[in-house]
Amino acid sequence: MASTLFGEHTSAEIAKIAKSRRKPVVIVPMGALEAHGEHMPLWSDTIVPFKLAQRVAERTGALVLPPITYGFCYTLRPWAGTVSLKSQTFAMIIRDITRELVRNGFDRILFMNGHGADATICGHVLKELADELKFTACIVSWWEIEGIGVGGHADEGEASLVMSLTGWQKRKSTQAPSHRYFGRVIPMPKDQFSKYGYAGKVGGESAARGRKMEKVIVGKMVELVKANLLLKE
Repeated sequence: MASTLFGEHTSAEIAKIAKSRRKPVVIVPMGALEAHGEHMPLWSDTIVPFKLAQRVAERTGALVLPPITYGFCYTLRPWAGTVSLKSQTFAMIIRDITRELVRNGFDRILFMNGHGADATICGHVLKELADELKFTACIVSWWEIEGIGVGGHADEGEASLVMSLTGWQKRKSTQAPSHRYFGRVIPMPKDQFSKYGYAGKVGGESAARGRKMEKVIVGKMVELVKANLLLKE
């Protein structure tokens, strides 16, 4: 069976795939490197969409591009380990990757998003590119899929998915206050995240819960790919 990882193919193989009558959807995992509380790894927003993309590709024949490992994550910069790009930098990365994929002959691109702000920037860029390039793209943030049950940043839902997908072991977490605000407040209020760098409920995460989430997410994404990224609600 041919690899579903774009980077594991040779140049000649990719050229052949791009010219095939039923060329695959290309999945671009979008992530970030940022604080996720006491209990989760910094690269959670990258490893989750990458692993999910691999699961989807195994069932659909899609090709998975190496993940975009950095994102726009200014709100988590007060916590150690966060490495943020500027929004303009991230926009240029999306613009260039999309142009290059289309130039290589791939015209259906699924952006599997693992970090909130990335989707907003990506959407603006793709709308502009659609005026000059012929392609179909879809951006999906996994936590927005119905039935997932994620209500915060680095909460027990997200932690469960990381455990399921990567084998990450549960770690100690301390429940501390975080607050939701109506609308988008800029600059971000300091108490929007807990003092540990997460928002929401923690402590109830488990790999078993993550596997249930994974099943729902992957199932929906498989439907999307099989519908050529035009899945009606």
